[in-house]
Amino acid sequence: MTGCCTLPPREAPAIPLWINGRPVLTMVPVFHEIRESATQRLIRRVPLVDQALAVTAIDSANQAAGLLPAAMHGFLKELVAALEELAAHFAGLSAVESHTHLDAGKADVANAIEYVQTLLAQPVIGEVRPTGPGHSTLALAGPGMPLSAAVKLVLPVIVRGGAVTLVPSPNAPSCALALAELCGQCGLPDGLFNVIYVDEAVAASLVKQAGVKQVRLFGPSAWAQRWQTAALTWSTPCELVLV
Repeated sequence: MTGCCTLPPREAPAIPLWINGRPVLTMVPVFHEIRESATQRLIRRVPLVDQALAVTAIDSANQAAGLLPAAMHGFLKELVAALEELAAHFAGLSAVESHTHLDAGKADVANAIEYVQTLLAQPVIGEVRPTGPGHSTLALAGPGMPLSAAVKLVLPVIVRGGAVTLVPSPNAPSCALALAELCGQCGLPDGLFNVIYVDEAVAASLVKQAGVKQVRLFGPSAWAQRWQTAALTWSTPCELVLV
């Protein structure tokens, strides 16, 4: 069960944003609450940031330098090894946030690792790309995003020389944050992969930011259909990602 509060309880830890290669802890007027289903114990608070702070992540993405092909290959190889080493941890996160059993979480991590391996098997296109406005991607994820969905939303863009700001559902922030942190540890340059949490009104405004060249979506069918309908009025290209 989830909800919102205006005064965050001190005993509940707040999850950070991930902007320009580092965690960002911020106090905001509204925190989204994540509670245990059985006990209703408050286990985490997710800061819902305003447009001004969200845009700093997009600006960071637009100014980030990419990786040369050889470095991109090394990054992907390191990421596979790290995901294999941390498979049990990610399986637990994925199972909780996609509301499935641990076996499904393990299968999801295996799917994510297999996908990164397919990227490794392809000619790597990584490059030091031009920086400036209009070069980044906004990725929006609905409820229940598993690890494999986060990987498929983000990595194809980065491999092609782009940068991504991922906006997960406030109900499921942990896979996105953990993946962004792990990518940094594996050699991904700062700013290429950012994670922020916003409400839908702010998300709808971000798709029209000058620095966003495309939007990628992943989520349940009703959620995705609603965003795809909204996308008919955008000038920004929009793509639905399937897992």
